[in-house]
Amino acid sequence: MEDADLEKLMRAGLAGDAGAHHRLLVALTPVLRRLAWGVLPQDAHHLAEDVVQETLLVIHLKRASWDRNRPLMAWVRVILRHKAIDALRRRRGGHEPVEDLADSLPDPATPDPLAGHMLEQMLSRLTTRDAALIRAHALLGRDEAEIQRNFGLSAGAMRVALHRALNRLKAMAQKDETE
Repeated sequence: MEDADLEKLMRAGLAGDAGAHHRLLVALTPVLRRLAWGVLPQDAHHLAEDVVQETLLVIHLKRASWDRNRPLMAWVRVILRHKAIDALRRRRGGHEPVEDLADSLPDPATPDPLAGHMLEQMLSRLTTRDAALIRAHALLGRDEAEIQRNFGLSAGAMRVALHRALNRLKAMAQKDETE
């Protein structure tokens, strides 16, 4: 099922169609299983079903908090990632700072299959210029002179524009984390 189809089911569920909400949760289950396996380290794959169930529960309970102007799957992926971290914390017992879970999380050299997708979804919510500046500087590693030339900016104006674009991206990410 495509993301757009899932969003239609979510919208229908939010409008009161209980059948659509049920179909959404059923359709999301295999997607969440695949995502959980990708997020959890190999020695924690046995936690995947718990992560899926807890993610489905949060989606059900917090469905009204989903911003209908934003992609559903980005919201779902954030919830799943938080539930995976919670599961890893519980596995170790007691409270443990997230930083201490670094050895349990996938090797940072291994690209996170969700990271690029999530970043692109967030960049798509910025203005075209802000997203292009961040891509050129942070993702493509273009030098400042090239960015200034391509965007027709002075050195100072480029730094200010990039700083503001990164702040908007950061604020967006923090807002998503709290939702």
